[in-house]
Amino acid sequence: MTDRAALLAAVCDRPDDDTPRLVYADLLDDDGDAAQAAFIRTQVELARTSEHHPLWAKCRQLNPGVIRGWSMVHTLPKPLPNGFAWCGHPDQFRRGFAWLIGALGTEAVAAGGEELLSLAPIQAVSFDDRARPDLRALADSPVLARLRRLEFTTFPLDPDDLRPLTRSRHAEGLEELAFENQAVTPDGLGLLAASDLFPRLRALTLSNNALPPALLVDALAAADRPGELRRLTLSLADLPAADAAHLFALPLAATLEQLDLSENKLLGPAGVEALVESGLVRRLEVLKLEHTLPGVPGVKALTATGGLAGVRWLDLSDNRLGPNGVRLLAESKNARGLRVLDLSDNPLGDKGAELLAGARHLTGLVELNLKDCGITDAGAVALAESPHLGELVRLDVRDQGVAARPLGDAARRALVERFGAGVAYNDG
Repeated sequence: MTDRAALLAAVCDRPDDDTPRLVYADLLDDDGDAAQAAFIRTQVELARTSEHHPLWAKCRQLNPGVIRGWSMVHTLPKPLPNGFAWCGHPDQFRRGFAWLIGALGTEAVAAGGEELLSLAPIQAVSFDDRARPDLRALADSPVLARLRRLEFTTFPLDPDDLRPLTRSRHAEGLEELAFENQAVTPDGLGLLAASDLFPRLRALTLSNNALPPALLVDALAAADRPGELRRLTLSLADLPAADAAHLFALPLAATLEQLDLSENKLLGPAGVEALVESGLVRRLEVLKLEHTLPGVPGVKALTATGGLAGVRWLDLSDNRLGPNGVRLLAESKNARGLRVLDLSDNPLGDKGAELLAGARHLTGLVELNLKDCGITDAGAVALAESPHLGELVRLDVRDQGVAARPLGDAARRALVERFGAGVAYNDG
């Protein structure tokens, strides 16, 4: 066995250990493959920091490929066991090596999983939507003990489908589950929430499952024991304010650090106000409210709470917010903890940009997304001359609208002089 093969075997045998990965990177350097070596080291460093860290912002701006691994697809091992395929998933790579793979069915994991795990340190599987997964085969397979995340889509899993997984002795290492596009029934979700598996989960994604909101919340209410849930994604759930209020009061909400409610346009001002009143905001580091239409009343409630001071990433994109909504953010001392602020796809205009430029409480921002906000030369110059945005690593003022125009030479020059390669703008 060559040194490289031996190190790769160590990476596969110890997928949670960074040391073999970094030694492998050193060997790549010795062999003249500096690009892959740098990729591994950067991804390992990214995994050790939060996504609102300046390093993440820098990579999103200057080298997004290092996050997704686009340039490293050639390093993925081939051929693969039957039933597996590299699926181009955004999380295909983690810490420099393949992390997630697509599987046609659970039978493929049971039959070829051991061989797969000898080829790459796989810890996540996304099941193909062309075949209904039979979780009995997966639950009985020792390969499951090496997996940390499972993703299901399209086929609605009911209690009979999910029960083998929740009872499997091999499922103790599972930390993340995702159900997207009608992949779970209310009764199936309720069985999962009441199971011994649920308290061990650290991340749960429920996206576009067309569940009646009241039944969705009732199912999650079955999780009545203390757990480890840190990240909850409920995008495209059609949550109205009343059901959202019940959700925020559930026991599982007590441990959340990241909450994604994107594309719940029924949430509205009352839903955001209920979020604030629940006290949940005080525990969150990441809050994503894209297209939830909070309006000025919702933004006012959010910026008025001292709990916002702990939020590091706030997404208010695509919410029809104008300068009045931005003024509340710009003038709120409770926004001082923000590191990433996404206001893209809002009609802020130059007035909104000027308000942000003068926001003395936003000095900690490392990333500011103002894409498609209608910002022209005046707003761009105001941002470039701001005395408060000195920590910005990434600023996006591009505009893709039909009336969008390139910024003038003076505005572009001012942005580059202030933010260097960290700014993205219309340049014609």
